[in-house]
Amino acid sequence: MTERALVGAPPIRRVRGAIYLCYAGEALAFSAVMARIPHVQRSHGLSDQAINVLVALVPVLAVAGGLLAARLNGRAGSGLVLRCAQPVFFAAVVLLGAVPGTGALVASVALYGVAMGVVEAAMNAQAVAIERHAGRSLVNGFFAVWSGASIAGSLWVSFANGADLSLAVGFAVPAAIGLLIAVATVRLPLRKDAERAIAQAAEQRAARRLRAAGGPAVSVPWRPLLVLGAALACAYVAEGAIAGFAVKYVRDELGGADTVAPLAITAFAAATVTGRAVADLVVRRRGAAWLIRGGAVLAAVGLVAAVLAPSPWVAIAGFAGAGIGLCSVAPGAYAAAARHDPIGQGVAVARVGVFNYLGAVAGTGLVAVLAPLSGYWACYLVAAVLVLVIVPLAGRFAPRPT
Repeated sequence: MTERALVGAPPIRRVRGAIYLCYAGEALAFSAVMARIPHVQRSHGLSDQAINVLVALVPVLAVAGGLLAARLNGRAGSGLVLRCAQPVFFAAVVLLGAVPGTGALVASVALYGVAMGVVEAAMNAQAVAIERHAGRSLVNGFFAVWSGASIAGSLWVSFANGADLSLAVGFAVPAAIGLLIAVATVRLPLRKDAERAIAQAAEQRAARRLRAAGGPAVSVPWRPLLVLGAALACAYVAEGAIAGFAVKYVRDELGGADTVAPLAITAFAAATVTGRAVADLVVRRRGAAWLIRGGAVLAAVGLVAAVLAPSPWVAIAGFAGAGIGLCSVAPGAYAAAARHDPIGQGVAVARVGVFNYLGAVAGTGLVAVLAPLSGYWACYLVAAVLVLVIVPLAGRFAPRPT
């Protein structure tokens, strides 16, 4: 039975639309939570160090959730895992705004982080299966939807702050929207048998390419992947620091109003969406290395502008510049990694993907350690220096000469 006989063209289009919605629902809730971190801190009377540690725990716990999802996906299929994990994730979002006491908050953060890791891993597995079914690149589109929905989440928080809505209401609304999406799409994610059929067809195509190449499976080298991974990690250090703490920086150190501070994440996300919309065209005209190198310089300039900002609006503009500069690093790294896997085993992309999590953890950890000593501005200055490390590595993003 072929993959197309199993899932068919019309069903796969509905599946694709459903996963787009799942990405949007998760991003809406995630961005709402991250943009309202200062309110969580005030509501529970936490010190800056305590809230920084809690925020830094989220990507660590998400890694644990991703590892758990890897085991569950293999046993039950990512579709079933996604259906089961989404209600848990959105329930955790509600709990973050409703629970009393620090102990209950820590437990809610733990549930939120692990559930987020499981949901994201399951969604990504669905997206990859859809891409393999189509036989062309589609994954970037899912991430673009995620970035777009995160803008809506931060705008919602800006409204909630202006209307003086409680934490419970501010988190319950995006969680309810996400849960409605989960219910509406509950039957649409690919089943385990469909995922297997798609994977088997992909393996057959890889085997045909291997026979055409006339040799055994080509080993995937680690050295070039480490270079790409280092660049990806440097980018995600900056992204983690911005996503987790830009709102607090604009509000606490630059005196931004509650309605203005969440726009730091909005600007970053909007710039990311805009940059990804035109990145493919720039690559075709100027090349990946040129785009990555120029983007790294722009991101560093944006971060330095945020550090030196005399007002919240200058910092917000700086974070927007960082979003445009960093938006193409991850897609470029995955595309470059795939070129070191000539028969499409998927090994190279998976190896480089590990550095995404390492960078995000390092970014939040950097803020948790450095912010109490010198303020958030120092964290963004360090992130700017790390982003410049990408500049000499940008040549590795270019296609190898044939």
